[in-house]
Amino acid sequence: MSPIYFFEKKSLNRFGNKIKQYPRIALFLDFDGTLVTIQKNPSRCILSGEMKEQLKSLADSGRIYITILSGRSLPDIKRMAGIRNICYGGNHGLVISGSDMTYVHPKALSAKPFIDKAVRMLSNEIAGIDGAWIERKRFTASLHYRSVRRGDVLSVKKAFYKIIAEFSGDRRLAVIKGKMVLELAPDASWNKGSAALWILRNLKGKYLPVYVGDDWTDENAFRALSKMGITIRVGKSAKTAASYYLKSQREVSEFFKRVKEFVV
Repeated sequence: MSPIYFFEKKSLNRFGNKIKQYPRIALFLDFDGTLVTIQKNPSRCILSGEMKEQLKSLADSGRIYITILSGRSLPDIKRMAGIRNICYGGNHGLVISGSDMTYVHPKALSAKPFIDKAVRMLSNEIAGIDGAWIERKRFTASLHYRSVRRGDVLSVKKAFYKIIAEFSGDRRLAVIKGKMVLELAPDASWNKGSAALWILRNLKGKYLPVYVGDDWTDENAFRALSKMGITIRVGKSAKTAASYYLKSQREVSEFFKRVKEFVV
């Protein structure tokens, strides 16, 4: 079933009626492509002052528990967002840090030496390919190829999977596919959906889960939360598991305005 445009009158009415049934909202947000536009260099993704103030206002309302779930490392996503008193999930939720909860998946620790080794091997494989680079995080590593010439993209992917094959028998590493990025991660059967459910279980009280994301990695969360909450994809796609969609990242700010209207 294709998602429905969130700002249709019927959709807004459904959203408002759903919120009235719950005293609080657990708002889960992806970062790149959702809170900020995607950049070739991830370090240039800056959260706008307007959106930062919107998030602070929602968090201060007393009815909304905000979590930013990102593929970025925990220190990186905390630095890029720069908002206190909310929860953060780094490395696709392998590491979680909030004012009242913390979590590190045990397999994230055990797989770290293998990811370190794979990164060293992969660095040698892509050394001659312009635009390909590896972003090393504490528990995962991302191979970015957004800036690679189209004719070299296949070579980048072959290099990546060649290295992955070296570790296939260990069952310690997994692959996470994103937008123009391939990621090495612990084989932990854990994703953003798992992290969102863990956070919900550790919240005190009754919360309506609302998840907003744009990437393939957010689809796990859409599937995990679709029956119990509200799932919204940034960008229309008939293949998504989300129930609603926003046309673009520019509409996320407007979404926050509507949420505030319903809860304040």
